[in-house]
Amino acid sequence: MVEEMVVEHLHAMPGHEWTHQIHSCKVSDPLQPPWGRSYRLVEWTMKHMPESIRRVVPAESTPLEIAQAVVSHVPGRRFCQQAD
Repeated sequence: MVEEMVVEHLHAMPGHEWTHQIHSCKVSDPLQPPWGRSYRLVEWTMKHMPESIRRVVPAESTPLEIAQAVVSHVPGRRFCQQAD
């Protein structure tokens, strides 16, 4: 349900037509590490790209804030698994 709302916000954002290329979006339940704040892991895939992209957001983030984090994401290192 959260994922659907995030994708709706992504598609509604003006000036970000690339968001229509998002194939899937997953948002984890809140995770609490032994230290620090709780967080959610957001993972999305793009059409025609085998790698997934991930970002961590605070656990209390709204779907709109998660969508804004996805749009503001700057790609970093890529870790690809070898296909067997």
